[in-house]
Amino acid sequence: AECGRDGGTVSSLCAFCARLKRGSLYATARKRNCNKLVLAQHLDDLAESFLMSTMHNGLLRTMKASYTIDRGDLSVIRPLAYCRESLTADYAVAAGLPVINENCPACFEEPKERARIKKLLTKEESLYPNVYDNIRKALLPLMHDDGEKIMRYYTELAVSRTRKVQGGGGSRKRERGGRADAAGAAPPEEEEKKEA
Repeated sequence: AECGRDGGTVSSLCAFCARLKRGSLYATARKRNCNKLVLAQHLDDLAESFLMSTMHNGLLRTMKASYTIDRGDLSVIRPLAYCRESLTADYAVAAGLPVINENCPACFEEPKERARIKKLLTKEESLYPNVYDNIRKALLPLMHDDGEKIMRYYTELAVSRTRKVQGGGGSRKRERGGRADAAGAAPPEEEEKKEA
């Protein structure tokens, strides 16, 4: 289907449907003069998305906890991004909220990848009870906009350390308007100072 970002092709039915739902939510928010859209994805959702992105696309990414959409007129927030699914389920029962089961016709055929990843994480949690605390810590740079700058710095640092330095035989230190590490890259906080 041709509904991806910038008219690209969407790889799966789930991605296509998610894009259509997001478009409907954005249109409804604008129609009602809202500037903030609150979505209810929780930590389990973010962990599953992260693993699927890593294993199937080779990318370190997940849903953002908050961001502004490209047009700049709507902010999207996910306040439950730090909460476990079980906590939200317990609250729903205690508050007497209705629970709507999965109702996607495409998902009735067979268990999908997200369900498989959920089972994998459940198994890991039985072996390592702190796995979601560790995943939360690991995802923090990916969940926030400034995280991309941090990740770029550490990626460049790691790549530069794996390359052989031509002609020097060892590591070089290049100054870039401030403190620099052995690879010559300035830490993110100094990059921010230079941009300001």
